[in-house]
Amino acid sequence: MKYKQALKYGFFELQSIKEDYLIAKGGKANAYTFMRFLETQLVLMNPIIPHFSQYCWSKYVYPVFKASQNYDHATNENLCKNPWPKVSAPYDKVAGDRLEFLKKSKSTIRDGLEKAKTGGKKKPKKGAEPEAPKVFEKCVVFVANEYPEFKKQCLTILQGFEFDEDNKIVGDHITAIREAFDKK
Repeated sequence: MKYKQALKYGFFELQSIKEDYLIAKGGKANAYTFMRFLETQLVLMNPIIPHFSQYCWSKYVYPVFKASQNYDHATNENLCKNPWPKVSAPYDKVAGDRLEFLKKSKSTIRDGLEKAKTGGKKKPKKGAEPEAPKVFEKCVVFVANEYPEFKKQCLTILQGFEFDEDNKIVGDHITAIREAFDKK
């Protein structure tokens, strides 16, 4: 039994995905999707925390399913008798990479905001009053429709190289890029 991994993926990762979904939907979640999330999370957590999972299932989730006419997925009052969740669609690597990029961008923006609030300055000298933190109300993110010319050239050069199993470039790509551009 790997309780740490089960807790990480069965609870924390699912909670993170749910929060991202709620932010993307502006807090207005699709009821079917949200109930599917609750069912999946309770089934995944049932082997680790069976009493809590069964209590939440019996008290909050199952009565909603029982009253619903359109949701026939979960029909067992006993959570242990529910089947293990099945994947509804294959994993989309491109969408996953885009989501990861957006998460990293969000983190970078938040770090930049915190740095901008403090000004990135040193502590004030003795006797001087510290600066009041700046208040930011907006954040503007610019998105380009295409890469700049030098990045296009770099990507064209990189397309000529092969990649190994670990997605690492085989060959000396740095020298090839350096030779293509001026030192300036």
